[in-house]
Amino acid sequence: MTTAVVEPDLERGADTPPPVQSRRETALRLGALVVGTALVTAAIDALGGWPWVVVVWSVIVIIMLHELGHFVTAKWSGMKATEFFVGFGPRLWSIKRGETEYGVKAFPLGGYVRILGMTSLEELDPSDEPRSYVNQSTSKRVLVASAGSIVHVLLAISLAFFALWLTGESVTGRFLEVTPLTKTSPAYLGGLRNGDQILSMNGRAIRTETALIAAIQSSHGHAVPVVILRHHQRLVLSVTPARTPTCTNGLCIGVDSGYPVSLRPVGWLGAAGAAGTLVGQVAGATVDAFGNAFSPGGIDSLAHQVTSPKAAQRARASGTSTVSMLGAFELLAFAAKAGARPLLGMLISLNISLAVLNMLPMLPLDGGHVAIALYERARSRRGRARYRADVTKLMPAVYAFMAFLILFVAGKLYLDIAHGVSNPFH
Repeated sequence: MTTAVVEPDLERGADTPPPVQSRRETALRLGALVVGTALVTAAIDALGGWPWVVVVWSVIVIIMLHELGHFVTAKWSGMKATEFFVGFGPRLWSIKRGETEYGVKAFPLGGYVRILGMTSLEELDPSDEPRSYVNQSTSKRVLVASAGSIVHVLLAISLAFFALWLTGESVTGRFLEVTPLTKTSPAYLGGLRNGDQILSMNGRAIRTETALIAAIQSSHGHAVPVVILRHHQRLVLSVTPARTPTCTNGLCIGVDSGYPVSLRPVGWLGAAGAAGTLVGQVAGATVDAFGNAFSPGGIDSLAHQVTSPKAAQRARASGTSTVSMLGAFELLAFAAKAGARPLLGMLISLNISLAVLNMLPMLPLDGGHVAIALYERARSRRGRARYRADVTKLMPAVYAFMAFLILFVAGKLYLDIAHGVSNPFH
């Protein structure tokens, strides 16, 4: 998201040129920056371990690539970009090349590009007017504003390609596989073991968990034959469903089940074809998740979870609730510990989530700039001066949106801190 329009510079005015530094001073500052970065990295490693180092630097790189997308497309479109910074707050180091100042600020919580004239409210020098964002064509404005999200999608496709190429494509088995069993469960006593695939029970083919539950209940507590596949061999066992302390369906045999997943090599050509499909599936799931989270029912559920610890625990146990950025960081750390494929999968989801969120049609998000550009194009008439939207009329809605977003994020953050984030990669 290009946020430089409202970025406060704590050291000097935005239009004042940076103080001239000698080569020695520049080298010393750069050296101090390198040493400071190394010390911060070491501190992160000491506090959270190497997975958190991977997470923090991955997120910083992703954010800066987002801003680089805005910067490159702005330059290509002929717009004037005066600053490109990593981080916010006091300036630690900078260097000016041409009309752009590049540098690093104290708090690496993001980054920004300053493109002149992002809204009609910005006062510009008359000489800069022709190269300001608001005076460019609609297509260029939409491209520059969308560039960050486009970068996220391209990153997601690239990550998906490498995940598929290096580790293979996931293939889901046809039959349910038995997962954690206790030695006192009816299934274990009947001879089932972890990893067995259930083919049929009491004469019924088992392809879904619903079919398994139905077959168990139809036994009426009597021993029934269960056909399983173990190490490619069919076995027939006898299991007696029973009521257990953790059973919620009447009768149980004490198994969890799911479809086994294996990896099939696909090669680079197969990975290229499957990457787009995988990203499309993630994008669809992400849009659904955001739609549910921002729906009246989702907001009501969030409020209920914040005020009811039991509701929050149930939502966490279900594994379906969305998380804050802190929760996303924790999930990334869990994924990093689990291996390269889970980490790549989480980074794909993160990039798609950022792409979708940034394109919401409201300032100060990138989608707000896109919406304004398209609205002005629709209101403009051929042969007349371009219509200019009065952004001041939109500000009450912007403030309301930001207030809602802050409360929403605060609620998610509270839940992540108070109830933790479960590790899905055990």
